[in-house]
Amino acid sequence: MKKAAFVVITAVVAVSMVFAGLEFLAVLLLYLKEGSYVSARERFHREANRYVQDVTRGGRACQYIDSLHPHPYLAFVHHGTPPCGVPGINNIGLFGPDFPSERIRDRFVVLVTGGSVAAQFGQMVPDGPRHLEIVLNERYVSPTGKPFLVLNGGDGAWRQPQQTILFLLYGDVVDAVITLDGFNELNQLRSKMRFEYPANNFLIANPMAGDPTGRIMARWILGRLAGYASQNPALSHSHAVFELTRGTRRLVERIGSTGVRKFFRLPKSWDQEKRLEWALGQYKKYIRALNAIAQERRVLAASFIQPVSAIGKRLTPDEQKVVGDLSYAPIYQRMTDSLLELRTEGLEVFSLLQIFAHIETTLYTDPVHLEFDSRGESSGYRLMAQEMALRLAESWKLRRRG
Repeated sequence: MKKAAFVVITAVVAVSMVFAGLEFLAVLLLYLKEGSYVSARERFHREANRYVQDVTRGGRACQYIDSLHPHPYLAFVHHGTPPCGVPGINNIGLFGPDFPSERIRDRFVVLVTGGSVAAQFGQMVPDGPRHLEIVLNERYVSPTGKPFLVLNGGDGAWRQPQQTILFLLYGDVVDAVITLDGFNELNQLRSKMRFEYPANNFLIANPMAGDPTGRIMARWILGRLAGYASQNPALSHSHAVFELTRGTRRLVERIGSTGVRKFFRLPKSWDQEKRLEWALGQYKKYIRALNAIAQERRVLAASFIQPVSAIGKRLTPDEQKVVGDLSYAPIYQRMTDSLLELRTEGLEVFSLLQIFAHIETTLYTDPVHLEFDSRGESSGYRLMAQEMALRLAESWKLRRRG
């Protein structure tokens, strides 16, 4: 009996020493790489951007992937079905008020579309303040004299042409359309895939589009394990577990998908500069297409290039901890300058890169998303709404109240 107990104790001690050694090694490697100590729990927190954190509120068993729902034209949206559905999801799988089936005669309806920043800007919190709608109604009279109603047409990981497709679907029930994007499109500028290559959310929501190697299943399992580890009282404090989940995620992302990738591959002979110029041309193509549709339907249109933490703001110490790598600044500026050239064609395209140049307080919670509280209040998005309303008033010749 004593011998058996000794063996068990020895095994437990040995395993504990191995785990302790791995934990120490993980902490040391991360410290040497980054030059500072960051707790494992904070690292897990940073791995999921603010948008994903805010969507995932259904409890420990629910992850972001559980909220996704396939859409035949928009690739993916969300559902509101318990227990993992997202509160406040409307009739088309997005946030905010339901989209109408026909034009509303007693409102001037403005559609704001884009990625996760547009979704937050449009308001994700049920009954939270819709900042642009508030500013427009407080300061300006709509072209029809009716009150402004702003529809939230943004969703996480969306990028062109999803915005243009959404407008194609609902352009007959709105009076104006605004795009707020740029950061998600940036990821496609240097890609070896076409500009329109869908985000990973599409493969999660549409598993039949994946390849038979099990990549989608691997992502699904990994998402659950990472979510469990990040919320477990013990595992969430382990740097070794964090490094294991992050390394596994990177490995899974490198596994090719034969199902969709073959439809979107660019010629292998194209170098990085060729891919960049071609992708910029595609981005402009969709902005032109959206404006052409708007003109045909007599709908006002404007495009805004979203602000990013790498340009135009003196970052606070808190922001510096969460914004990550800022080396994309030159290419993002190049993209912005290229899109602004569309103004010479009469298109209303505006840059918001310098909107926070004089703000000294903390706004960013990750590379692009801005802070907001549990009620949906946000000083950053309110400032953005004020600047956008000013540009829209000049562009659309809105009469100022008072």
